[in-house]
Amino acid sequence: MKRLLTIALLALLPLLAKPQKIEYFNDLMSDMYNFAIYEPAGYDPINSTDMPVVMFLHGRSMSIGLGGYRYGSISSIEEGYEILKGQPALILEPNANGNEGWGSVKLHKVYEFLKAHYAFNHDKFYVIGMSMGGWGTLNYVNKYPDEVAACVGICGGCDAKTPCGLNKVPTWIIHAADDETTAVACSDRVVEAMKTCGSTNLLKYSRLTSGGHSLIMYFRYYNLYTWLFKHNRTNRRFDTTIDFVNNPEYPSVNEDRYWLGAGHTADEIYINQTELAKIQARTPKQKGSNTMASNSGTTTTNSSTNNSGNSSSTAKPATSNTSSTSNNTSSSSKPTTTNKPTSTSKPTNTVTLKPSTTTSTAKPGTATLKPVTSSSKDVYIVKQGDTLKKIAKKHKIKYKKLLQINHFTKDRKIKPGDKIKIA
Repeated sequence: MKRLLTIALLALLPLLAKPQKIEYFNDLMSDMYNFAIYEPAGYDPINSTDMPVVMFLHGRSMSIGLGGYRYGSISSIEEGYEILKGQPALILEPNANGNEGWGSVKLHKVYEFLKAHYAFNHDKFYVIGMSMGGWGTLNYVNKYPDEVAACVGICGGCDAKTPCGLNKVPTWIIHAADDETTAVACSDRVVEAMKTCGSTNLLKYSRLTSGGHSLIMYFRYYNLYTWLFKHNRTNRRFDTTIDFVNNPEYPSVNEDRYWLGAGHTADEIYINQTELAKIQARTPKQKGSNTMASNSGTTTTNSSTNNSGNSSSTAKPATSNTSSTSNNTSSSSKPTTTNKPTSTSKPTNTVTLKPSTTTSTAKPGTATLKPVTSSSKDVYIVKQGDTLKKIAKKHKIKYKKLLQINHFTKDRKIKPGDKIKIA
């Protein structure tokens, strides 16, 4: 009998575990950005001291007041991409105003809030971002290198003339030569500037021949996160065993290992002042060394008040040819993807060189809508046999407008139970 009870309890454990959720902190603390925190199933904010943290910084098209084409780590999870398969992590996503860009000091206050009230491994904190978020990533890591275990900056740049802080952190910069929004020269300049600071053995620059400015598919790649988690703040080295640029791991037509299905969303909780007070009152257990100076390497930088929202014209390359200056470089064919819900242009004939990042005002080619509640009168629940055109006709709105207000592409697939905005 005891054996049967034990088996029954073990079977119930997954059901009793805390579900995955997303907490939204909006307009609660004036000295820091609004932000969201994704918590994987079973996460305990007091005791989960082994949990890594990934901070994702968005580009201008996701900024406050611009309607928000959504992409990135949390959106990838909401789309059904199993980016954290077997490696649960917290995901921190601040939200900036596109006209102001990312400010490193203000971002650091968000991180300090997380550190004070959420349990995680302080030696496994990572920063990633694209476009304006690419600038924000490199600016932040340059200012606070001793806080960060590794970073990935895509289509961005860095405001510091001598970004020596980046030389201390495993840094992967990705930029396409045909980027018409933020010139690849912005990343070229960062790479050349890092060389003036000394060794760049912690740097990898993937200078793609094509791909434009819409490289959001990288945030869906399972092994991007695997690469991040290979790094620890107390053991500085660049992992060369994983190449998510040339050999990405993601769902394809015949391979569903990293696919949970569209509509696989977490519980959404919008924090109010009462709940905020409870969060602020708790003191989590800590893991990870806190002895490093958080401002190390900043004496040569000017990134505390950065211009991460600037266009590509604000940064000039130190050299016009960086093809021979990369570390850990390689050449390969493009990562070909057949992602399920949507698709974006992929880099072709990739050449891996040194990091480069840029800002963007253009909206990425694919996006997902932040989940909406079924109680809203402006939301329609998809029924069997529905198509987007039928829904548009039924509610007397133009098909193109329906796609626009939901940030859908024409090939968007829907299924019964999905929630669609109709106004």
